[in-house]
Amino acid sequence: MVRAVIADDSGVMREILSEILTAAGIEVVEAVEDGTSAVRAILERDPDVATIDISMPDKNGLEVIEEVMAERPTPMLVISARANDGASETFEALDRGAVDFIAKPSGQLSVDIWSQRDEIVEKVRAAAAVDPTTLTQDAGAEPVQSTVPADRVPDGSTVVIGSSTGGPQVLERVLAELPREAKLRVLIVQHMTDHYTGRFAMRLNERTAYECREASDGDTVGEGDAVVAKGGRHLEVTADRDGELAVAHDDGPKIHNVKPAIDVTMQSAAEAVSGPLVGAVFTGMGADGAAGLSAIKAAGGKTIAQDEETSRVFGMPGRAVETGDVDMVLPEERLAEGIVNALDGWSG
Repeated sequence: MVRAVIADDSGVMREILSEILTAAGIEVVEAVEDGTSAVRAILERDPDVATIDISMPDKNGLEVIEEVMAERPTPMLVISARANDGASETFEALDRGAVDFIAKPSGQLSVDIWSQRDEIVEKVRAAAAVDPTTLTQDAGAEPVQSTVPADRVPDGSTVVIGSSTGGPQVLERVLAELPREAKLRVLIVQHMTDHYTGRFAMRLNERTAYECREASDGDTVGEGDAVVAKGGRHLEVTADRDGELAVAHDDGPKIHNVKPAIDVTMQSAAEAVSGPLVGAVFTGMGADGAAGLSAIKAAGGKTIAQDEETSRVFGMPGRAVETGDVDMVLPEERLAEGIVNALDGWSG
């Protein structure tokens, strides 16, 4: 049985989270209201996973994460506010070693949090499965600037990347290492709500050489551009003309219980992209992206999956590998190199 610690200064939130997890067969070994108690509970109880509120008395969530990671790395999910400041703190929490985050409802708490119960349980179970030894490997690391050669990458090359749990740090590293002179057109689908995808795109824009933004409906993606699919909307590629991709929002139902879904973007890219195309699936829970990579492979593109050893959660890349349609299975530090090598000297 998965064992969890809950840390939140809201008594209502502690009670509801406890009810949700207990109903799903997850044992809540302790629920605490402040940061000092959170550190003590995690170190004493040795849970499989902890949910950590950012704003707590004594020590905030960021301080809790830092202290726990120094003492006994433990998979932690951040309970994050939806405001802009909350988004910045959430990404800082991920930098410090948190596995993923749950967006705290902005409306009537007891109603909205229950509507998220499936997501909460799924994320808690996924986090509990993370190997604690991987949590501090890249915490606080600066992005590595690209040393990957780009001489033989043809113009008009497109890369579609999908990820979920543990993905933001991997995406940041890969985009920073992809050479800007390769002039790639990059589409990113990270499982994330709309309150965070815009801030995530800004972060990638600030930390990499690519011109990165949150995709808008009817947007175009040119050489050297990267767009992040907007949370709550699928991202479709509708055309490839004059060196630019046209993309559009799709407000259809969730696929694999997520929106945006990687499969939607990859399958539409397989149909619409006329030039060299690479699809890559990184760390994350579930099966999203497997069908998308198969579509890219069937269309003559190249496909890549992150390996199990460096994936915090090997669900999505593992399912993709099972299809037999993955050309390369690579560790995190070789993903950018693999993308460029897949495009090197492309002959169609």
